[in-house]
Amino acid sequence: MITVNGYSQSLAVQAFAETSPQFSEAFFAPKTGLQLAHNFATYGVMYSVQPHVFSVIEKIANLVARLGVSVWDVRNEKGDKKDFSSPYAKLMKKPCFTVDTFHFYHWIVTTFEIYGEAYLVKNRNQDGKIVSFIPMHPTMTQVRRHQNGVLHYQFMGLPNLWLPESEVVPFRSYNPHNTMRGMSRLEPLRLTLMNEDQARRATSNWWENMGRPSFVLSTPKKLGVQGRANLKAGVKASSGGTENAGGVLVLEDDVTATKMQLDAEEMQYIQTRKLNRGEVCMVYDINPEHIQIIDQLTSRPQAGNSGEVYKTSIDFRLKAIQSVFDFHVASEFNGDREFRFNVSQQLRGDIETLAPAAVQLVQSAIAKPAEVREWFDFDDAGTLANELYANQALQPLGALSESAKASVDQGNSQSEPRELPAAPNATNRESPKVTGDLPKRVPALTDKAKSYMNDIFAGLGRGKEWNDVAHHLMERNPLDRKDIQVACLHILMDTHA
Repeated sequence: MITVNGYSQSLAVQAFAETSPQFSEAFFAPKTGLQLAHNFATYGVMYSVQPHVFSVIEKIANLVARLGVSVWDVRNEKGDKKDFSSPYAKLMKKPCFTVDTFHFYHWIVTTFEIYGEAYLVKNRNQDGKIVSFIPMHPTMTQVRRHQNGVLHYQFMGLPNLWLPESEVVPFRSYNPHNTMRGMSRLEPLRLTLMNEDQARRATSNWWENMGRPSFVLSTPKKLGVQGRANLKAGVKASSGGTENAGGVLVLEDDVTATKMQLDAEEMQYIQTRKLNRGEVCMVYDINPEHIQIIDQLTSRPQAGNSGEVYKTSIDFRLKAIQSVFDFHVASEFNGDREFRFNVSQQLRGDIETLAPAAVQLVQSAIAKPAEVREWFDFDDAGTLANELYANQALQPLGALSESAKASVDQGNSQSEPRELPAAPNATNRESPKVTGDLPKRVPALTDKAKSYMNDIFAGLGRGKEWNDVAHHLMERNPLDRKDIQVACLHILMDTHA
């Protein structure tokens, strides 16, 4: 409803995005194929008979369908959390009761890449909740748009069945003419597929007739109509067709055969085939290497290429599918939840790369052990693995205590023993605890003693007792007992200063 000069105008707002606007009630029928040189071919037929088109679409569909799916709860202020138990999560894990999950997503992607659109019908239970989806083929789907912009979908197999917009999940590619129907990626390939079709027909006829003559027959005699017909029949019987390829050619009446070589123009046939193949890969935005075209293969490892295809060719397709499900399906479930494909596994490296990366993420409290265990297909390790761990000796920049800073600075600058204060003052440090009188003078802090002092601070930061830290250091380094004692004395003096 749009207001113009104070009056409400009932019209289809979608018409503003059309090259030929239809503001009143309109019907949008599917486009099923394209015209080639001599015949009309449906998109499905082109997918079935054109190996380049089939290979590219099949590769894309398999790359998407192999991914796992998840639903994430995005309400948590501490970060998104994977949802396993909500009705939306269970629905997307098993979205169709007629086919398995892999072939369900494979159907969506394949149909979308062929026709530029795909449709799902929402299957509801008695309570009105979505429990599964039913695939609806775009060539059998008609869109009816009312004057006020409300949409209804008709499955043309049942002429009286009109589904409201709320019962359909539409996947549509961009169409420069309207927003009601998607445009197939095969449309920009119309001339390419036409050339490919003609090239294949020419090849077929060539083999059938041993066409594009490999030689020319000539004779000084005038054969006449019947003579030429007999000569043609004789040549075809002895060397025509694929069955007689390489046979012996017998000529009569002074007829001679002259060999003909392919000229430059005819040699372009091979280059034309390569051009057609490259244009298909270009329109579908996929590297030829990923469909096993290796005539221009680089030296990059295949593992790197596997991750690259998801980044360059698959990621935006996943975003589009996720957006459609979140808009048309997630809105019917309680809470803010998002549907996502589990693409991270395909972007990771091999185990030699994953292992050190997993250790770093766990030790820096970025990832939980349970989260990185999934990378290696390990089973559940219990509740302890579902916690964040970090090195407690790490402190925020600038958080080092003033006493520790002073001792380090003094150790670097002072070479003479220092006097101890007469009496210790109270401090907020509970350890170490002094049980006797402190010495009157403390030896100078050596480099080793300074290192051990840092080790003692680290041990205290991890919650260990003072005696345990000191004894452990002495047991491991019996030759450095004096340096450890000096470190302890400096810490005691700084603590009770």
